[in-house]
Amino acid sequence: MGEREFFEKCKLQRNPFPPAAAGIDTEEGLYIPKSWEGKINEYYDFLKSGGGPKAFPIIGSYGTGKTVLLRYLKKYFEGERILSFYFDNPGLQFYDLANTLMRNIGRHEFAKALWELCKPHMSKAAQLSLFPMSFSDWLYTLRPKAEREARARELKIIIIEYLKLTQDEEVAYRMALTVIETASKPYFEYRDFVAGGKSSLVAEREEAKYFKAIIKTILAIYDVEGVAFLIDEFEEVAITKRMPARKAHEYLATLRRFINISETEPLWVILSMTPEAADTTKAQEPALWERFTRSESHRLDLEPLKQEEAKKLLIWWLDRARPSEADKNQLFPFTENIETLIDRQLLYPRALVRIGFATLSTAMLKNLLPPFNPEFVKQVIEDMYPSEKESDV
Repeated sequence: MGEREFFEKCKLQRNPFPPAAAGIDTEEGLYIPKSWEGKINEYYDFLKSGGGPKAFPIIGSYGTGKTVLLRYLKKYFEGERILSFYFDNPGLQFYDLANTLMRNIGRHEFAKALWELCKPHMSKAAQLSLFPMSFSDWLYTLRPKAEREARARELKIIIIEYLKLTQDEEVAYRMALTVIETASKPYFEYRDFVAGGKSSLVAEREEAKYFKAIIKTILAIYDVEGVAFLIDEFEEVAITKRMPARKAHEYLATLRRFINISETEPLWVILSMTPEAADTTKAQEPALWERFTRSESHRLDLEPLKQEEAKKLLIWWLDRARPSEADKNQLFPFTENIETLIDRQLLYPRALVRIGFATLSTAMLKNLLPPFNPEFVKQVIEDMYPSEKESDV
């Protein structure tokens, strides 16, 4: 039996499950259990209406769905006019995230947008308003050093007095340099965000003020109501390797700065972390952890899916490969009670996707006709996750 014939008998066009449980998010959306949706709605409604940090952790072991949920949150925040930035395993320092954020936006785009905000307040001579002038044309006029310095001072005043992005002169000046120096340096570099460096865009000990100004600039540029940082496995690099004291200080200092900013600015900070990392953070900084989680009332712990949720997840993936609408919303070619064959500790998105892929692939290799009997499915699961069920799920 060939591959095409096998999938036709399964009422599928192909194996819909990604082989490594990657690609969980798709252009068609993604499946999120109702229990997760309910918690997100509850946390969002509460945090947006009150004081305190707009932040909470997503806590779960590897493979439990933290990344899936963060990517769901990206779409969720878009519906609330909140611009989201996803950070995949960034470093622990404040400038690691600044570097990732600004390089994601792009220097030319950011500088041009900031220039557009400043332009109505610039002097006539600076605008050369008799002639239509692009951002690139304007940068060309800054070749003389004296002209660059004059325009930097002018932009600094506009940023403070008119745009009100910051009241700190040093921060405003560094932001002006972001615009002015784009002609000679069109791309951001990592060292641009290491505070205190010779060519840094961030003044020493001004990281938090700089980040506040950047957030306000993003709000103005994109005309959004807020900014969300979705940080995946923020502490993984260090926590899992018994972080030394210096690294622990950097991690906790960065977390504290973000929580502080989220109290006063429309910044949402959602971190994914393992239970071990959550316990370590709580032990090292109990007061910070209490603020972060609202005394443990706002922490989303990812538990195994209920059997009905697991069934719906498998159906969701199968439906993506159904050639006929009439065949959707069913578990075929799997046995109708497949979710009852799976150990509770494996009832997580990644494990379920891997089981789905392996069951279809193995059945095709063995020329088995659907529906697949429970004994076969149990053997596939046993081969993937031996009885102790201690594999990484």
